[in-house]
This record gives sequence, C-alpha cells and structure tokens, in this order.
Amino acid sequence: MLILTALALAQIAPQQGPIKTFGDWVVACDNVKQCEMTSLQPEGGDWSEAGWQMAVTREAGPAGGWTVELMGQDAPAGLSVHVEGAPAASAAAVWRGTSFIGGDAFKLVEALANGKAVVVRDGAGKSLGRISLTGSSASLRFIDAEQGRAGTVSAAVAKGAKPASAAPAAPSLPVIASIRASGTPAALSPALLKQLWAQSDCAENYDGAARPDVERHALGGDATLVLVPCGAGAYNFSTIAYIVRGGKAEVAAFDSPPGWTADSPIMLVNAGFDAKTGELGSYAKGRGIGDCGSAETYVWDGTRFRLTEARVMGECRGSINWLTVWRAKAVPR
Repeated sequence: MLILTALALAQIAPQQGPIKTFGDWVVACDNVKQCEMTSLQPEGGDWSEAGWQMAVTREAGPAGGWTVELMGQDAPAGLSVHVEGAPAASAAAVWRGTSFIGGDAFKLVEALANGKAVVVRDGAGKSLGRISLTGSSASLRFIDAEQGRAGTVSAAVAKGAKPASAAPAAPSLPVIASIRASGTPAALSPALLKQLWAQSDCAENYDGAARPDVERHALGGDATLVLVPCGAGAYNFSTIAYIVRGGKAEVAAFDSPPGWTADSPIMLVNAGFDAKTGELGSYAKGRGIGDCGSAETYVWDGTRFRLTEARVMGECRGSINWLTVWRAKAVPR
C-alpha cells in the first residue's frame, strides 16, 4: 500500500519544463509547451547602466503565434527597434508601447534568427541601447524542437516542407481543485507557539533579539496556515509553513518544493499569502537586484499545497524577466 501511494504521488507531482542558456539568451518551455526566450546582459557588460531587454514568446500548437516584448526603460514616442545584420524587410519596427504581435512579431522573429544585435532608437534615430543576439537563433531552434514544429513551414529556424498542421496540439493545463480561503485563523496557545519555535529550530536565529510575529491565515475547512519566521539575509526572508488543526500542528506538505532548495522541512522565501485568491507565494532572489532566482505560487487542496506556477531565472545577468516552467489552473470548490 505504501508503495502504491508513493507511486501515485510521483505520478501527479509537477514535471516542470526545460530551461536552457544559449549565449546571451535564456529559453524555457512550460509543461503545456508555451515557450519564451529572453535576453541577458552580455558577459562583462556594463552593469552601471540600465539596459534594454527583449522577450519572445510562442504559444504551442499548429497555430501558435508570436509575441515580442521590449522591457527596460520608459519608451519615448517614436521609439523603434532595428535588427542589425538581418534583411531590410524584417529588420525594423516602430514601437507602439505594447507588445509586437501578429505579422509585426513574425517579421521581428525572422530578423532575430539572422541578426547580430537589436538596436533601440528614439524618434530622431539616436541609439538608446543594444541587445545582443548571440544565442537567439539557437533559442528559436530549441522552441521549434520543444513544440514539435521542426521540419514544418511554421518553424522559426528548423524549417521544412511539412505543413503547419503537423505540429502537435497544445496540451491542456492541469486542473487543481482548491479550497477557498475562509473562516477565522486559529489562535495559538503559548504551548503550541513554543512547540512551533522549538520544532522548526528557527528560534536560534533570533538569539538575543526579538522574534518576529508568527503569521496566521485561515485556509478553510478548519485549517490554519502558520508561517514561522526562520531568519533573514539582506534581501531574503525565510519561513517554514505549518498547518494547524484542532490545536495540533504539522509541517505543511507541498507537491513540489521551491526550486532553490531541497531543505526539510521546506523553507519558503519572502513568503506571502493572499486571502482573496488563496495563493501562497515564495520568491527567492539570487541577488539583491532581482535578476535571478525562482518563484512559486501554490493553492491549498485540503491536504497539501499544489503548485500553480513556477518561474525561474538561473543566470544572474540583468534579466528581470523570469521564465515560466510550470502552469496549472486552480478551480475553487
């Protein structure tokens, strides 16, 4: 019976999509084959100046379209994007303050696959910044392969003679039956509070200093989420989650722990609970500027916390755009 239970849990554990680095780009696909690639600061780049960043997303399925986004600074009127080294027909586009989609996005993607650099210019033609395209073609090829469209006419790089319909349909999002957050959080007796501090080993992080408050949130179904502070660094605050029912506490269970650690019990970072949505978040920054790390969002299903979104950025090279590797749809019951 124990073996069967373990196998069942393994089968429903989230299988996050792949993430790869090619030169100055990172690319990832989530569990339903939506793929995104985003630019990085080149190795040895100038960190003193805020730069521009580009992100390219493609939906899965035969008709999956492109979206190209520009991030970094406020875009002045008349800003344009130019791709050096690409055919003139697809090498420039005027920025309208929103994402490039449809035909505009498709032309830019074709240019990215063959270009050397993206140059951002103002309305007068003055250069405002550059984005390296080293690795962009390999990233696009990775998307072609992950979405099963290599060898089709709709591929970005790995084009072939097969029709676009040869690409597989997009998988459906996993559905999680979650519990609506409701009720009043349980009170913690002095004895139970003492037990939580001792069991978590978090009290030792505050020797000689005042301990932070322990957070309590009603989850519904007579369950209370208790977040016990467990130390802090310059920009990350650690927390251990417990579930309290009937005056007894147990460590909260998760179907997938935060991506940055394999600690037991599971340590959340910069944790926050939203009573309106019932979402519990963890957001671990690799550096203070937030250009790398991992972030997870969970919902409560009455037994454990289930992963609804995971985002990752493993390269600390200026990217504020962390890539999604897992998505699920929560349906409150």
